[in-house]
Amino acid sequence: MDVAESLLAFAPQFVKDHFQLISFTLLLTYVLFLIHWLISTDWEDKFNWFSLIISSIGLLYLHYANVLLLFKYEPLFVTVWAALFFYHTSTWKTNYDRIRKEINSIASLKPFDGSLLRFFITLPTSKNKAGQWNPPPFRNGIHILLMFLYGTLISLHLLPFLIPQHCRGDPSPNCCRYNYVIESMDTKSVNMNYCSGPVRIAFAGPWSTGKTSIISALLGHSYSTAQIAPAPSTDKFICLSLGAPYSDPIQSDDYERRRNCDLMSHTNDITHNVCGRTLPNVLDVADQNQEFKDFVFFDMPGWQPEYGEDCTYHTFYEQLITKMDFVYVVWDVNHGKVEDKFASFFRQKARGRDYDLIYNRYDKDSSNLAFLNQQYGKMSNAKEIMSDGYTLKVHENTTAMAEEYEEDLRRLRAKILSVNQTVHDHRKITMKENLINHRSKITGIQSLRKLKIGDRLIHRDLNIHIKPQYSALHTFLGVEF
Repeated sequence: MDVAESLLAFAPQFVKDHFQLISFTLLLTYVLFLIHWLISTDWEDKFNWFSLIISSIGLLYLHYANVLLLFKYEPLFVTVWAALFFYHTSTWKTNYDRIRKEINSIASLKPFDGSLLRFFITLPTSKNKAGQWNPPPFRNGIHILLMFLYGTLISLHLLPFLIPQHCRGDPSPNCCRYNYVIESMDTKSVNMNYCSGPVRIAFAGPWSTGKTSIISALLGHSYSTAQIAPAPSTDKFICLSLGAPYSDPIQSDDYERRRNCDLMSHTNDITHNVCGRTLPNVLDVADQNQEFKDFVFFDMPGWQPEYGEDCTYHTFYEQLITKMDFVYVVWDVNHGKVEDKFASFFRQKARGRDYDLIYNRYDKDSSNLAFLNQQYGKMSNAKEIMSDGYTLKVHENTTAMAEEYEEDLRRLRAKILSVNQTVHDHRKITMKENLINHRSKITGIQSLRKLKIGDRLIHRDLNIHIKPQYSALHTFLGVEF
């Protein structure tokens, strides 16, 4: 063992990093050579077996399961694939040219004249007792197989330069290509309207904290299906497409408004993949408010403990929060307990960038920031404390507090409208982070294509510091470099 370790210490880093793969390849090659040595001394056959091992490892190990290694040494591997493809092509052509030349002069070849099998045979090498040539061996078939395998390997290195067919002409090409790269992780996928759609603002929180009341106050009126009561009243996930010509549930033929709410169906698709069923409690509603015409508001049911045990509610709630541009968690001292599972949705998010808290029904004479901080600690892992001066507050809507209430709404409106300035950059940053985290998990026969498209998105198309550039080849032929 000491000798083996000493020898390995002098080996190149590539050998050290992939010692198991190299050991397996050498052992398999040795076994196959040994078996073949016992039945044949034909070195061409031995080389063909070795070539078959190389091509199989290229497809089944490198392209399918270890694309990062393939990407790191791509010039070396492409050179090997091309050299072996050329060798097997030239060998096959030489053998076939001999068949064409002798097919009419050797009796055992004549049955193959005009048959597809003539591409698979080589000249016979032995005669029978009558002095006639034996039937030709099918030794050219291995070259056709290896030509196909190496041709496939080479094509897999060319595919990354082509935009996926279903993404050509797509109104959101970055979203389409992102989903193509990350398709094995449904929970990180985005809907097609994500890259260029309106700003998404969600209002979430415990039950009966006044989420629907705040939305109605911002709009200047209650939206058409709003229900406001002391007990939990919003039992549906409601998407509000604003700036519409009418205020009602979205009409079946109003595709523009439906497109603004396509996140709901996308989230339900993910929920079905995770839980095996969809959530029926979703509703798309249009509203005539023009101030927020570039926004879509989401009125979410107040979180209740039983949602944490229901796969559909938990998954839908989590996915919707994850895919929002900004979330306002509405809190009040009367219904202020934050459940642990609800809090977990925010632990990897940053307050101020991804979400903020609204202290609703605030009264300075009976405020309880200590209780709020106790609950907020569940969301932030107790790493931050909220102070009175830096907490969003909405006073109780009473005659005595009318001025404070209107000023609170004015500030909240201004804060919401300011989100529109950075939302698309934030979406790009989120997608870029997902791709970086997913990069080492890419598998599948087209993993190299996904890796390279993902890298182009990371370093160019989703890089907010670089101006997007598209060549004529990209626009008209779907070719990108």
